[in-house]
Amino acid sequence: MNVLLTGSTGYIGRRLLNSLLSSGLDINLRLLVTDRRQLDESIVPEVEIVEGNTFNADALRDALKGIDTAYYLIHSMRSKKGDFVDLDRISATNFIEECVRAGVKRVIYLGGLGERDSLSRHIVSRQETGEILSSHPDKVETIWFRAAIIIGAGGASYEIIRNLVQKLPFMLAPLWVRIYTQPAAVDDVILYLSRSLKTQFKGSRIIDIGGEKLTFLDMLKKAAEFYSLKRIIVPVPFFSPKISSYWLIFF
Repeated sequence: MNVLLTGSTGYIGRRLLNSLLSSGLDINLRLLVTDRRQLDESIVPEVEIVEGNTFNADALRDALKGIDTAYYLIHSMRSKKGDFVDLDRISATNFIEECVRAGVKRVIYLGGLGERDSLSRHIVSRQETGEILSSHPDKVETIWFRAAIIIGAGGASYEIIRNLVQKLPFMLAPLWVRIYTQPAAVDDVILYLSRSLKTQFKGSRIIDIGGEKLTFLDMLKKAAEFYSLKRIIVPVPFFSPKISSYWLIFF
């Protein structure tokens, strides 16, 4: 099987890359990267590398040529070249249209979990990306995983929770810490992504993944318990998301 992995230098992509290389699966692995210097030199001999991105038609065509299954782990939030929503839309459209032309059989995508009317602009964009990637079910199967917070060392969500709990004996928290979410362990997410390479079912589908339902407050309390720390957390009504971000940056 010929497999393309995009986003291989990101938090999830790097872990998935290592998992695929050590899986023992009979696959030829190709990476689409903006800069090959971001890759660990030890893996370079084990993969085929195409430099470019989804906005470069020639690079995208080269990356998808002969591919059976493609992983789409791309988002544009950190881009300085325009609005990330527009960039995500264009990127996904370019990708799936080239997949159709190249005869790709399956696309595997990791997006966000939740209902449209209660989501941030970022997660709405991730869901729109999934819809675009699923727009040709008669030609390309799409397995669209949806996860909420992904918990693992080095991940933004985990590091924010760890830093708050370790540094603040007393916390004033916004009321939205009482909102429920379903955190997923990063190792479980990688297992879902890698196993989906060999699943035998036919057709596109959405698969929601996650564990126990917890509020953000529950997660802070569980983290404090894990680190054997006594913490007082008081939700207050006047904390907006903007004030909350300043609070995080300050500490």
